Amino acid sequence: MRASRMSIFVAIALAVAVFGMWQLFSRTESGRYEAAHKVQQSRSEIHIDLVIVHDKGHIAQESYAIADIDGVSSVTYNVTDRAGKTVHVTAPAHKTKEYGSDVAYLFGQTVQDGIWDLTDKPLRGDTSTHYTITVRQLVDGQQGSHHFTFTDPNYWATTGGHQFHITLDRNKPVPDLVNMKSTVLVEPRYGKLVDDIEGFGSPAFRKTVAAWRTRLSGHP
Repeated sequence: MRASRMSIFVAIALAVAVFGMWQLFSRTESGRYEAAHKVQQSRSEIHIDLVIVHDKGHIAQESYAIADIDGVSSVTYNVTDRAGKTVHVTAPAHKTKEYGSDVAYLFGQTVQDGIWDLTDKPLRGDTSTHYTITVRQLVDGQQGSHHFTFTDPNYWATTGGHQFHITLDRNKPVPDLVNMKSTVLVEPRYGKLVDDIEGFGSPAFRKTVAAWRTRLSGHP
């Protein structure tokens, strides 16, 4: 009788243990599934665009459109001459993490070079060419964008401008212009960003871009 009761007790305990383990396993697997499903459903996008407008010369406009959508990188270059002829150079979309070739690495480089921080600049230096850079990012449903326009990145990297600081003193109604302090506004990051974007892509892509740029520029 005691053995029978003991067997029943053991069977109940074993059933409870099995049920508890099943509950734990079920919750763990459910959590993993929900996490994996969330990752699969969350989109990730990076877009970096550069538009160059030329007021003079055979080429009227150039543009780069670089994107990474859910880990797939793509890049397109467009160039239009004064007659309205447009050439599109598009590299095949690919999924890669090779150092220096994917958009994620380029994005990190442009962030380091100030793509989110730089702002519009007034017309300075060679004002016949205008640059507009746009960045857009989407991560986990959160998105942001930023764009700015400037001319002559070499001017801003080497010459810049001067910002004057004038302090008015009630005891000196006329400012001391001789000893007025100024700050030189040299900013090389505009040129770095242009170089980052124009230098992106495979050697074959860059070679094709250079060939069409030369051809539409009127050079033999």
